[in-house]
Amino acid sequence: MTATAPSPSPAPTPTLDQLVAAADLPSLPEVVAYIIHALHDDNADLETLARHVNSDPAIVARVLTAANAVSLGLSKHMHSIGQAFMLLGIDRIVNLILASSLIYRYNECSSGFSAPLFWRHSLGVAVCSRALAEQTGTAHSELAFIGGLLHDIGRLLMYTSSPVHYLEALDCRKRDDIRLIVAEREVFGYDHCDAGQALASNWKLPPDIVEAIAAHHDPDEFGNEICDLVHIGECLSHALDLGEIAINRVPDLSELACANIGLSWPKFASRFAEIEARFDDFRLIMGL
Repeated sequence: MTATAPSPSPAPTPTLDQLVAAADLPSLPEVVAYIIHALHDDNADLETLARHVNSDPAIVARVLTAANAVSLGLSKHMHSIGQAFMLLGIDRIVNLILASSLIYRYNECSSGFSAPLFWRHSLGVAVCSRALAEQTGTAHSELAFIGGLLHDIGRLLMYTSSPVHYLEALDCRKRDDIRLIVAEREVFGYDHCDAGQALASNWKLPPDIVEAIAAHHDPDEFGNEICDLVHIGECLSHALDLGEIAINRVPDLSELACANIGLSWPKFASRFAEIEARFDDFRLIMGL
């Protein structure tokens, strides 16, 4: 009688250090890294920014395609990044550059994990976070947009580095009807906030962005404005169902975060339709 070979033991879940060390996610595109740091630099200028953008032909092509789609009502067709900056403004073009670069660069998919769905939710949080910054005049609106866009990057890291275990966490969330961060901790021993913080630190992102990624579920831990904006932005994105998430739960909202940025919900509610329209525009442009 032939003995049956034992089944191989499942690979152990990686520690947080192992996860980052073995990360399958490439580094941030150079132009994105430059923009993020330039937003903290009062001496940064438009000419240098345009030169960085022009150094990456793929980004130029994507941004001009998106910019021309946005500007259908304008009589002038844009052929250069300089034209795009002049006609649409630096804030709008920076948002297009960041969103198109990140979504194009990190587009992992499988039967259990959808990159378009992931980025749709992230874009919703980014749009809400930016609108909150504009409404309250607290932090730089583009930094709020970046924090929202990157807030769940730890999920992408966990999936790309350990897909079997991450799909197990997703199954656990659905089966036991628990929050995602609870399911992640059960499987990995840490959650996507921890993973995102480790990756953002490895990418040498500014501290307020790192903290916003680390504490978007618990902003009271750090108490910086970007943290508060991204946390509230995520709650609002869920409430407005911007990402069309299958399991859509509005996270617990920190009243302290709302107080910190001086948010008046009755006044801000008048902008909900505008936020939804902005999100729909971005989603169409990005093909999500």
